[in-house]
Amino acid sequence: MKRTDARELAFKTIYSKFFNSNTEEDIFANADSKGLEFTTSILNEFANHYNEINEIISSKLKGYTIERLQKIDLAIIILATIELKFIRQTPKEVVINEAVELAKKYSTEKSPKFINGLLADIVKE
Repeated sequence: MKRTDARELAFKTIYSKFFNSNTEEDIFANADSKGLEFTTSILNEFANHYNEINEIISSKLKGYTIERLQKIDLAIIILATIELKFIRQTPKEVVINEAVELAKKYSTEKSPKFINGLLADIVKE
């Protein structure tokens, strides 16, 4: 599994947590072990630093609160923030680009630009 696919799997898992507490087993059913390692590391950081991640994101929002963000966008931003602030294995530009691509695929027309700008501010921190 490519990292792009592993990221997408982590994104889907984070997004699903906003609505239910299903186990990751259903989501991970078709993933290979290498991709699962990366996905699992993202999800572990999500669980271990949830409040800190929300604080980082909230501190960069202008005219919004985290509660007002679309859940799809929030899941993408959380995923990227985890990679940028806690995992730090992938170049920042790649992380932001992957987040923008997820937004293009799953969110609204305006979301890629919003997410790109927000993540650029998070990187500056």
